[in-house]
Amino acid sequence: MTITQSDQGTRSGLRRLRGALALIAVTTTVLVGVIALDVYVNSFLAGIVGLAYPLIVLYAFAVRRDADSNPRFQKNMAAWGLGISAAGFVAYLAGSDAWANLILSTGRTVQAVVVDEEVTNVLHDSGRAYTLTSTGSADAVPGGPLKEDSRRLQRGDVVTVRMDPAGRVAPKLPGEADSPASLLLFLGCNVLIDGTVLWSVRRPGPSPA
Repeated sequence: MTITQSDQGTRSGLRRLRGALALIAVTTTVLVGVIALDVYVNSFLAGIVGLAYPLIVLYAFAVRRDADSNPRFQKNMAAWGLGISAAGFVAYLAGSDAWANLILSTGRTVQAVVVDEEVTNVLHDSGRAYTLTSTGSADAVPGGPLKEDSRRLQRGDVVTVRMDPAGRVAPKLPGEADSPASLLLFLGCNVLIDGTVLWSVRRPGPSPA
């Protein structure tokens, strides 16, 4: 049986596509796992595990045998890998917020009183944090302080918040908890990442004469 150059090209293209889809599956799994750790465990552990994301991307690009199928990508492979890693970091931040909003969507909307204010300065979560208690009692609102940047609150202010009775995530103002912005940003970053990975294995057509 004779294998033509066209057949070889088709098989090579399918092999490159399978490799790209495998990389997309692995990086997406790592990203979702890091987001779950951030929401249910803590941000520090999520950050440690999240270091695997850029390492996986850069390693996968470095050992790929078909990199020469796209000379432009081969020339700038490290830059593309770092770009994907940066987009993955943004997707992690947006995904964590979107996941928290999903949990709060089944929570309770309650009235709370601001009892204390703290200025926070963390890498991806800077601003003000307000300790809240339920109106009519001294019980703290589950989930930790309210992180609010859009408006300045004062001690004694009564605010309406959406909270998770199980305390898995911090309370939010209802408008922020219902906002789809984080989910859309997360999906947009993933489209960008997956599109870049798929583009990286394309074989450019012949240059026009």
